[in-house]
Amino acid sequence: MYIEVEDLKQEPLRVRHVFPVEEIRFSHEDARLAAPVETRFVLTHRDRDLQVDGTVETSIRFRCSRCTKEFSQPFHASFDIAYLPQPRWSGGAAEIELKYEDMDVAFYDGVGLDVNLMVLEQIELAMPMQFVCREDCRGLCYRCGADLNEGPCLCKSEETDPRMSVLLQFKRKQPDR
Repeated sequence: MYIEVEDLKQEPLRVRHVFPVEEIRFSHEDARLAAPVETRFVLTHRDRDLQVDGTVETSIRFRCSRCTKEFSQPFHASFDIAYLPQPRWSGGAAEIELKYEDMDVAFYDGVGLDVNLMVLEQIELAMPMQFVCREDCRGLCYRCGADLNEGPCLCKSEETDPRMSVLLQFKRKQPDR
């Protein structure tokens, strides 16, 4: 979906659109879209400066970072972005200082706004750093690989990693507090 700036009228443009999964070019090693992506936004403008305020909703299929099982989770992101025409840079070595208020500013080509790209960016920006199937996920045993959510593994709990023995001795020498 592409919105040309010259076609915009004075009143705000209200958009509700559902993108099929294959239309959003989302690619991630441990996640994929599990449902169509619904977006709603209001686009206002002053000359070529655009303001977009909206939401993105879908379902994403993740692979848990702790136990490696796949799971689906509803996804919702709200956004409020100012789009400015791409500035013309005067030189390759010029430095630009960003301020905190510049973090909500994005640039577009000056002709039109690529809504597919905007939606993709909002999904990627709002995704968690690590995907966890549930907060209390215990993960896998580091020795035998058993899923600790299904019960304890058969490894000896007294066994310690020899690299950690120095820390264990240090802990034993500390007085109880």
